Amino acid sequence: MSFGGDSANSFVMHGEKGPEDIMRIDAKKDLGIWLSPNLSFSLHLEKSAQKALAVLGMIRRTFSRITLTDVQILYGAYVRPLLEYANPVVYSGRTKDVILIERVQRAATKLVAGLKSMDYGTRPAALDLFPLEYRRLREDLILTYALSEQG
Repeated sequence: MSFGGDSANSFVMHGEKGPEDIMRIDAKKDLGIWLSPNLSFSLHLEKSAQKALAVLGMIRRTFSRITLTDVQILYGAYVRPLLEYANPVVYSGRTKDVILIERVQRAATKLVAGLKSMDYGTRPAALDLFPLEYRRLREDLILTYALSEQG
């Protein structure tokens, strides 16, 4: 492999077909999962949280009054799937990532006017929402059981 030109961003690889330019990229999205150069999924979790917070903002601006039932339906249909997509693959267990994802659920529970004054420990229970950490553990147990039953 020879380096030429802007060696910080492009490489030239010589193969059977001749020289090919290979550009260096910061992140790659494959099958809806963002992968960073250091092979961590923190970028994916950040982008998922950003998208989920944007959807929560749209919900807040769309509805003038949001009830408990509305939050349960809208959060379950539009926000939670964004946070849980490819969860068994991308979950690292890092505290930074867990706090980032839980921040979205905190914001969702604050949408109901009567629950804003409650602390976060009781708001999800009032909405019949499980903490995302519990849901993640449940998914992992179900996946482990399904894989053990196949083999």
